[in-house]
Amino acid sequence: MPADGSSLDTRLIELGSEVDSWTRLLLEAEISHDAERFGGMLAYHLGWRDEALARLERPGGTGKKLRCGIALLTCEALTGLIAPAGGAAVALELVHNFSLVHDDIQDESDIRRHRPTVWKLWGVAQGINVGDALFALAQVALVRLSAEDVAARLLLELNRTCVRLVEGQYLDLAMQHEARVPSLAEYEGMIARKTAALFACAARLGAIAGGATLEQEEALAEFGYQLGLGFQEQDDVLGVWATEAETGKPVAADVGARKKGLPAVLALHGSAAPEWLRTLYLGPAALAPADVPRIVNAFEQAGVQAEAERRVEAHFALAREALSRVGLRGPSAELLQMLTRGLTGRKA
Repeated sequence: MPADGSSLDTRLIELGSEVDSWTRLLLEAEISHDAERFGGMLAYHLGWRDEALARLERPGGTGKKLRCGIALLTCEALTGLIAPAGGAAVALELVHNFSLVHDDIQDESDIRRHRPTVWKLWGVAQGINVGDALFALAQVALVRLSAEDVAARLLLELNRTCVRLVEGQYLDLAMQHEARVPSLAEYEGMIARKTAALFACAARLGAIAGGATLEQEEALAEFGYQLGLGFQEQDDVLGVWATEAETGKPVAADVGARKKGLPAVLALHGSAAPEWLRTLYLGPAALAPADVPRIVNAFEQAGVQAEAERRVEAHFALAREALSRVGLRGPSAELLQMLTRGLTGRKA
């Protein structure tokens, strides 16, 4: 029976719960008793504890777990099993969360997944510590939970990807501080590193753990890469047009912060952008409350939302094409295909 959106959501929740269980065991084994409160801070960010560090009966703010889900579904499509990619899945989730903790500090973001950010609760210094620990634990997970014959290669691929991820964050921060709009090529180079690289890594690690051929591995990595590009471009669209209920952030928060995401790049790069829009978006003066809806309206008048959504779907189509070259069959392969369609209409 072909997979549908509900079966995809159900399977991702199941896989995410499995990854949470593996990760809890890892933290219990690796965080010392003397640093129990620090372990609670990690657990808070991962959605397992509240602001007082009390255990939550139902996890909150745990995220979508797409990256670890991609690794597990890829391995399952190849072998019928998820266990060989368990270490990769935990490591990917921890690396992703390390990047979020540090990203929140760098962006001075108060809210993450509808809850106060780690640094907002416990300060920048402890926020850095939490991010560092998540990164280090990813390395431990990959070695402890992976087969010996592939662990070294998995480590190499993950850490190379982490370099790309940090390069992407550097480029993003640099672009934000420049008094100009990046070109579309510069923007794509940034998101290729900041987001798409980890999606590609997720599929590649699942392929390696699942014993894929080199040709299959490269096609799966391309699948993840295109999926990641589409995901980030869609995220930029949501940063302008999603509601506060959907994202947990104010409407058009990216416009208020004058983020140079895809909508701004499409609207401002070129001679057609009105001068007032350039002045407001690139100038040193703070935006007035009335400026944000005015800028959003200008984006809409320029057809930015439709063009951005067209680009997103083009990336997802390329992801489907790459996946079709792998030659996988069965429910897990269908769910990977469904992922490229299920993300198209996401609201958060």
